[in-house]
Amino acid sequence: MIYTPSLDYIQLCLVNTGNGTPFISTIELRPLNSSMYVPYSAKSALVNVYRFDLGSITDLEYRYKSDVYDRIWTPPYELSSDWRRLSTSVNNVNISIFNPYTPPAIVMSTAVTPVNASAPLRFKWEADNVNDRYYLYMYFYEVEELAANETRKFNIIVNDQFLYGLARLPEIIYSPAPLTGYRTYTISLSKAYNSTLPPILNAIEIYQVIDLAQSETKQDDVDSITNIKKAYRVDRNWQGDPCVPVNYTWQGLNCSVDGNNIPRITSLDLSSSELTGKIDSSFSKLTMLQYLDLSNNSLTGPLPDFLIQLRSLKVLKVGKNKLTGLVPNELLQRSKKGSLSL
Repeated sequence: MIYTPSLDYIQLCLVNTGNGTPFISTIELRPLNSSMYVPYSAKSALVNVYRFDLGSITDLEYRYKSDVYDRIWTPPYELSSDWRRLSTSVNNVNISIFNPYTPPAIVMSTAVTPVNASAPLRFKWEADNVNDRYYLYMYFYEVEELAANETRKFNIIVNDQFLYGLARLPEIIYSPAPLTGYRTYTISLSKAYNSTLPPILNAIEIYQVIDLAQSETKQDDVDSITNIKKAYRVDRNWQGDPCVPVNYTWQGLNCSVDGNNIPRITSLDLSSSELTGKIDSSFSKLTMLQYLDLSNNSLTGPLPDFLIQLRSLKVLKVGKNKLTGLVPNELLQRSKKGSLSL
C-alpha cells in the first residue's frame, strides 16, 4: 500500500481479528516520490488491488531492478479473447517521459489492442462494496511505428462516464477523483471517429482507498509518555502508539479517541510500579491529563510546581511515597475549590 506518514516514523501494528495470533516474517518499505499518485487524506492509505503488465509476452513478474520503486508488475491472469498483443524493442522505449512514475521499460514495450479494430478495448473489475473507492492509473506508450497518415486517438469511458479523450501517446491517465458507487467497473477505450488505428493499453494500476479511522496520538503526548517510560524504566508492555488501536491502549492509560480529533492521553495510573527518584517534568507535558496516580511508589523530593501546568487535572494521587517539602499553593487552592481531588 501507499501511505504518507504524518510523523517521522511509522507505527506498524498487527492485530488478532479473531483468526489467530498475528505474526510477521518480513517488512518492506520503499520511498516514493511525493508527486506520484493523487493526493489523499492523511487518514487514508492506497492499497494496490491490481497492477498488470497487460501486453506481457511472458509469465514473468517485473520489479526491481526493472522498476526503480520495486513495484511488482504481473501479467494478466488470462488474455482476453478480444485482445491481441503488440510489442516493440525495449531499446525503443524512452521511460524518462513518464517521470516521476517511471514504469519499467519492459512493461511499456508491450501493449494490448482489440482484435476487432472497430471494437472498444475493455477491462473490468469487481468491487466488494458499492461504497468502495478506487483510483485508476493507465499507462499508454506507442509500440508501433505509425505512418504519416496514421493516427491513434480514443476516448476513455468508465461505466458510461467520460473520463478522458486521448489524442497523443505516451501518456499516463488517472482518475482525479475516486471512482465509487458500483459493484462492477468497466473501462472502455473507444476509437475516436477521426482515428485510423484502434486504442492500445500497456499497463494498469488500481488502488483502493482504505480509511485509517483512528489517528495517531498527538506527538507531544507520545514524546512525553515515552520519556516517562525511559525515566522510570517502566516494566510494562508499552509498544507502538499509546492510544490506538483503542483495544490495545497502553496499560494504565486512558485516552480521548472520538474519531474526529487527535487522540490525547487523559488518564495515567502508575501506582505500585516501583517508581524511584523525583517526579519527572515530562508529566507536565501531558496537558490533557485529568487523572494521575503515582501512589504507592518510592518517589522522592518535593511535589514540583510544574504540575500546576496540568490545567485539566481533576485527580492527583501521590500518597505512600517518600515525598518531602510543601505542596504548591495553586494545587492547594484548586483542591479547596473542589476542582482537584488531591
